[in-house]
Amino acid sequence: MIKLDIRDEDVLVRILELCDRITAARARYGDDLESFDADPDYQDVVCMNLFQIGEISHSLSDEVKEELSELPWPQIYGIRNIIAHAYVIVQRERIWNTIIEDIPAMRRTVAAALGRES
Repeated sequence: MIKLDIRDEDVLVRILELCDRITAARARYGDDLESFDADPDYQDVVCMNLFQIGEISHSLSDEVKEELSELPWPQIYGIRNIIAHAYVIVQRERIWNTIIEDIPAMRRTVAAALGRES
């Protein structure tokens, strides 16, 4: 567990919550690309949570980002930019891969940093 100031801790707690929301959406809407691809509501839920992760991750201190360097911070913020500015061209397959590969890894890393391994 790394030493966190209150602001960084609050941001990481929120990222953890958003990861959990994405995981809950998978359980609710379907656990396959076809379900995701066919349901605009599913896509909206996931993209809004990814957007929020990207937005708040930008406020983490450089020290925390360095400590958690296994997470691709520029890409995390980058996906926020794509969702915000080019939503109509968001590649659903890329978002799906983020959901199934990157979100669980991010959740584990953030939970460990907060001392909440589960």
